[in-house]
Amino acid sequence: MKHNVLQKTMLVSLSVMLISISAGLSTGKQASANSDNEVDTKRTLKVLYWNEDDFNRTYGNLFSQKYPNTNIEVVAPAGMEAIKDYDGAIQKYSPDLVMLPPYHYKRLSTDKKLVDLEPLIKRDRYDTTTLYPGLLDELKKQGGGKLYGLSPKADSYALLYNADLFKKYNVKVPNDGMTWEEILNLAQKFPTKGDKNSRIWGLSSFGSSNLVMDIARTEGLTYMDPGTLKATANTTAWKNAYRLASETTKSGALDEGISLSGKSYLESSSFIMGRSAMKVASISQLQSLQAAKSGVKNYKPFTLGIVAGPVAKDRKSTGNVFINEIFAIPADAADVDAAWDFIKYFNGEDYATEYYKSKSSNTSIGAPLSRMIKEYSGYKLDAFYKLKPNLDSSITSYALMNKSPNFELKFRSILLKELTQVVNGKKTLAKATAAIQSGTQAAADKLKKAQTAKK
Repeated sequence: MKHNVLQKTMLVSLSVMLISISAGLSTGKQASANSDNEVDTKRTLKVLYWNEDDFNRTYGNLFSQKYPNTNIEVVAPAGMEAIKDYDGAIQKYSPDLVMLPPYHYKRLSTDKKLVDLEPLIKRDRYDTTTLYPGLLDELKKQGGGKLYGLSPKADSYALLYNADLFKKYNVKVPNDGMTWEEILNLAQKFPTKGDKNSRIWGLSSFGSSNLVMDIARTEGLTYMDPGTLKATANTTAWKNAYRLASETTKSGALDEGISLSGKSYLESSSFIMGRSAMKVASISQLQSLQAAKSGVKNYKPFTLGIVAGPVAKDRKSTGNVFINEIFAIPADAADVDAAWDFIKYFNGEDYATEYYKSKSSNTSIGAPLSRMIKEYSGYKLDAFYKLKPNLDSSITSYALMNKSPNFELKFRSILLKELTQVVNGKKTLAKATAAIQSGTQAAADKLKKAQTAKK
């Protein structure tokens, strides 16, 4: 009897021990399979990109260090030209991963030809809380309500101002969410007397025509319908942009750019040298300010303020955010997980840390990451991430560029000629507006005629 009880006890104990060992082995195997850096089997990630060498320098070599068991195969069209037909290229090369301009991201999203990333984000509990929230919203909007891609870099702009000049001249400092009209009115509150090489300026820009383009970008304006090639440069919004730019230039508040004349860029910049009250600029301007402290003899630093802006009239969005590449996965991708690992890494915290560390000793930071950081070079960066981007105008500009790469240069040339006459008092704003519209339409008609002749 005792012998049978003892035998049963031993059998039960042995069974429990075997089950525990089996469970432990199973758990260990599963953990290994789920580890980002310990994939047991080799896999191939096929990437569609315009140039293999450029891809490896920018992304491939870093990713291979992180995922040594992932072989990257870059498929690229012949030559060094940008990809114009992503839909056709995807069908031809069957990639797992693509880097898309906003224009193609919107088109492929609309056609449901990309993988929705939100189920993957939810599955992996991928942290999106420190990704630029306005950018995520805009990518969803362009994707028809779903998130089909992530962009690791977002070159956002903010309004930088010299707090010392505002205090000296008793002018109220800027605040978040100011429109261009409000900013330009503020710029005109500063004195305009003195030699151009020593006087104070209200705002640093590059002339009235460039200011018009800055205003148009913020407001999401386009001067041409890319589908019909009908000029739209005489709308109420465009007329307002022409008026603001010409009036500000006439007032003497606008610093019309830098002239190197034997000086370095830092010394030639009125804003960096403390002689301009405001400038709309990207994060790279912060690094220039830091560089001036050691690179310019007898440099006098000033107190810098940064606010979110300028904003469009809706007070919610801005066109002053630039995106070149949106990482996305084609709907028919063979290895979605490999592509998703790539997207996760280059939009993640680890890459952000490595990126800013590598840029700390360079003269230019380049485009900041959409994975937000609190400060850079000692400056707080929250203002660069407060506004919601509006990619509509950049998408339209891309479509026009595909029609004719030189078309925007033509428009800018017309704009410069007409506004110069307005500023010099040789033409009314109404006549200049009519000339800008007719000149733009004439250029479009010439392009349309040339395209018809080719067919």
